[in-house]
Amino acid sequence: MALRKCEQCDATVAADEQFCPNCGAFMDPMKETHGNVISVSSSGFEKFELSEPPEPEQSPRPKRQPESGSQNSTYCPSCGAANPASNRHCEECGARLSQAPLPTAPRPAVQATAGVRAALAISGLLFGVVIVALLFNVFAGDDPATSTTIASTSTTVPVVEENGPIAVISETCSVEGISSFVCANLTSGTDDSYQVNWEELQETDERIRIRLTFDQPMVIQQIIWRGLTEETRFRQNYRARGLVIEASDSVSALNHELEDIPGEQSIVYAAMGANWIEFEIQSAYVATLTDGNVFKELAIDEIIVIGRPQVTATGNESTTSTTTAP
Repeated sequence: MALRKCEQCDATVAADEQFCPNCGAFMDPMKETHGNVISVSSSGFEKFELSEPPEPEQSPRPKRQPESGSQNSTYCPSCGAANPASNRHCEECGARLSQAPLPTAPRPAVQATAGVRAALAISGLLFGVVIVALLFNVFAGDDPATSTTIASTSTTVPVVEENGPIAVISETCSVEGISSFVCANLTSGTDDSYQVNWEELQETDERIRIRLTFDQPMVIQQIIWRGLTEETRFRQNYRARGLVIEASDSVSALNHELEDIPGEQSIVYAAMGANWIEFEIQSAYVATLTDGNVFKELAIDEIIVIGRPQVTATGNESTTSTTTAP
């Protein structure tokens, strides 16, 4: 009987078998075999490679029966054919004879989600950083017990206000004004003026001193001196001329001569941390006969001090302390 080799496991298989009894591979009858085997080519014509004429056509070969000496036979669960107990696959249909369950991999004890895996990765990274830091502290210096503490204290920097009229909490004059023309009119912001009898003061050689007091230390930069604004009345009265200006923190007094003009005139004056400012009137312009009238009084409409509150700007302060363990 002609034989052929299985292309899968190289087992020897009878020429009329359709499946390998060892591995169950399909034995293609269209492929040529070696030796005295008759096969059919893809063209449909018989190809004779026999040294002898082919035998006459025989009846179909009966199914192979298990060897006579074997007591155990294996029957194919697919086609029911009997197979020797040593066969792993059916000789007739190629089905697997052993139906034992295939081994499977064991189920993992813990099923980790993406979040759990990320948390584990981060924990591992932090642990590694801690270990590296500890090793660095141990080997980097001679004294690993030294610790440095940095304490930082911050202070708020006050906002510096813009210059403007400084509020006056009190005004005092060495000579009280006549009737309703009192000292308080100097800071009232109205048209009421401060007036004194200048001719009487000249006879007694008395000076007029005016002090304006603030509610906190001030930075003074300018003084606005305002005389009577109406020209006729301005000329009919005495007008302040020579001034001595002094503040609470000033090193020396400032001598200033006013112009003989009605209305406002500016005086540049600088002082730091001033709680008050004082004006002494030492001389005056003589009253002039105007429209048939002339008066003995010296008249001042208003005094305005320009500046801002004094502030001390402080920055951030940092202190560093080092503690060494024994």
